[in-house]
Amino acid sequence: MSLSMGVRLKRFLIHAGVEIMPFIPLPGEWYRKLLVRDSDKRYVSGRWAYMKEVAESHRYSLIIGCCEYYKSRDRKILDVGCGEGILQRRMAYTEYLGVDMNAEAISLAKSREDEHTRFFLTPAESYQPASLYDVIVFNESLYYIPNPLTVFEHYRAALAPDGIVIVCMFQTNLARRIWKKLSMNNMVELTAIKISNELGFASMIKVYADALIHPAK
Repeated sequence: MSLSMGVRLKRFLIHAGVEIMPFIPLPGEWYRKLLVRDSDKRYVSGRWAYMKEVAESHRYSLIIGCCEYYKSRDRKILDVGCGEGILQRRMAYTEYLGVDMNAEAISLAKSREDEHTRFFLTPAESYQPASLYDVIVFNESLYYIPNPLTVFEHYRAALAPDGIVIVCMFQTNLARRIWKKLSMNNMVELTAIKISNELGFASMIKVYADALIHPAK
């Protein structure tokens, strides 16, 4: 069945907006606070439910694929900005720790805690990891955090010597600025993957390590 003119026009406008969004120079801190307020409202209203649908599965699958490629399943994972733990439910690990500042998200995640899985309600910039982790994930979370590069380095100190950091961000001007600063952090960029959904909303996934590491056997 052919699409109506209204639907085609809507998709055209969305595609056009998505193409220029990474180049709109919004003030970073103003945009970050807007994102935080919107995220809180989405959890309360249930509008984040679409994150569990198949249209979002490619992003989670690629993040998990990066874990599988570089690290064995005997791995400790730190998920910074874990939300309700959608990633946790899909991946293998020996230890998982998720932190998030949203009370509703952590409330949803807490029911799955066990001896290998923990969730903490705390701003990312306030949490102090107590051990080293094989995988540290920032899945669409860095631009919600004040001083994201400082926080990135804070968690980098908790990275195991042969560990990896996985960063995924939706392509906005703020994300472009964060990527540029991350490129100067003296880490090795192991992988960079650009993904988009059917409407053209694009994200970038990058994998970093403190030194070049080989794929897991």
